[in-house]
Amino acid sequence: MSKQDNHFQKEMKMPTKPKTAHKEPIDLEVGTVSEEIEVPVASEVVFRKIWKIKRFHKTIAKRDLVDSPVFRCSVNGMATFWNISVRFWKGPNGKKVTNPLVVCLNLTGCETEETGQARVRFQFGVWDASIKHWECCPISSVVLNLQNSKDLLSVGYKSLGILDRHLDSSKDVSIMLKLQIIQSDEEVHSLSQDMARLLVKSEDKDTIIECASKEDESPLTVHSWIIRARSSKLAMKLQKSEDEKTPNIKYKLDLSDFQHSLVTELVRYIYTDKVDNADTHANKLLPLSTRYQLPGLTALCERTLLESLTPSNVANILLLADQCRCENLRKAALHYCENSEEIKESVHIGKTLAWRVMEMVNPDLFLEACESFGSSSSNLDSPGTPGSWSD
Repeated sequence: MSKQDNHFQKEMKMPTKPKTAHKEPIDLEVGTVSEEIEVPVASEVVFRKIWKIKRFHKTIAKRDLVDSPVFRCSVNGMATFWNISVRFWKGPNGKKVTNPLVVCLNLTGCETEETGQARVRFQFGVWDASIKHWECCPISSVVLNLQNSKDLLSVGYKSLGILDRHLDSSKDVSIMLKLQIIQSDEEVHSLSQDMARLLVKSEDKDTIIECASKEDESPLTVHSWIIRARSSKLAMKLQKSEDEKTPNIKYKLDLSDFQHSLVTELVRYIYTDKVDNADTHANKLLPLSTRYQLPGLTALCERTLLESLTPSNVANILLLADQCRCENLRKAALHYCENSEEIKESVHIGKTLAWRVMEMVNPDLFLEACESFGSSSSNLDSPGTPGSWSD
């Protein structure tokens, strides 16, 4: 190697990686994402929110009030903001009572382009961790004036008793809220409301329904074409009627085995797909829905009965589901029986009449229920069985 080459190598420097100043890591998530629902009819949307209260007993012991985070319910351009709060009753000595709780629903704000009245339907429930099922309160309904506002408004409350079965393995309690917002204008122009108005109007009705009525209850009249369109079974029961006093009545429908109030709700469903006070009538409407092949009413009754399941009524609902061949409700009731010590105890000590009746009239169903909570034996026929005959 010549001196010139050696000198060139000394002058030449190998390239190195350029030094860069230390930079903060780049946040890949930018901004926020919100959800808004767009539907043809907002009243068909039911919002379902679940609030888990961590370490429940410790939390309520050291606080005078407990509030959930604010949550947003937005549909068709109207956004409402809500929270759930827990408050406490006070005993005679002025000290707070931690059981039962007062669970409140609060409207914390509203953003809407069009102000107006709306009907709000809501329902609270508490999770039964022992059988993995929601215990639901009756549905409540209020009318609110919705407008742009950030004012806090208490909408309603329920008293909830929290028992050991409501505590999960982490000692948490879960409270559920179902919320439905029905704007007044929307109700006025909906098909369901148009059909409800058609039901009220007396003109053009050509069918009278014969049912068990009291003196102060008005006769029920309907349109035969609606009966035919909704139920082929009911259509087959239409009989021609010729009465000079009521020349517009051409048919009669014999439902004389059923009370006026029950038939009224059946007719309301046929016209509007809705039932008033479903929790009151569901157990009697379910057999009618299967007899007259109204699957939508069957599903409505099943949902209502499922939400109303308790250890004290599960036997009656199980018998009803089996009688009406409602497999979904039947399976749900059997699942409800699983791992429930309270139900197991009711069966073994003969605590309720419904379990005794089930064992006598449907022993196969009774055995299946017993097997669902790990026992196939019966103590109900033991002469020394303690307990009452009340259901």
